[in-house]
Amino acid sequence: MTCLTCKVGTPEAGLTTVTLERDGAIIVFKDVPARICSNCGEKYFDAEITNRLLTQAQDAVEKGAELEVVRLQAA
Repeated sequence: MTCLTCKVGTPEAGLTTVTLERDGAIIVFKDVPARICSNCGEKYFDAEITNRLLTQAQDAVEKGAELEVVRLQAA
């Protein structure tokens, strides 16, 4: 697959950090599996990872977190 953003690089498997902001809370996820473009750094997440990020972010908001830094929990 060629990167959809730069049209030059090839996304390769790796780990990245994702920061989400929701309802005034900031949630930082570390060690998130992604395909990362070798040229521009664009990140691609599969549906399972995206769903896990959104679910865990919502859980953090519901428990009242304002700032949370976590490693992505295994499914």
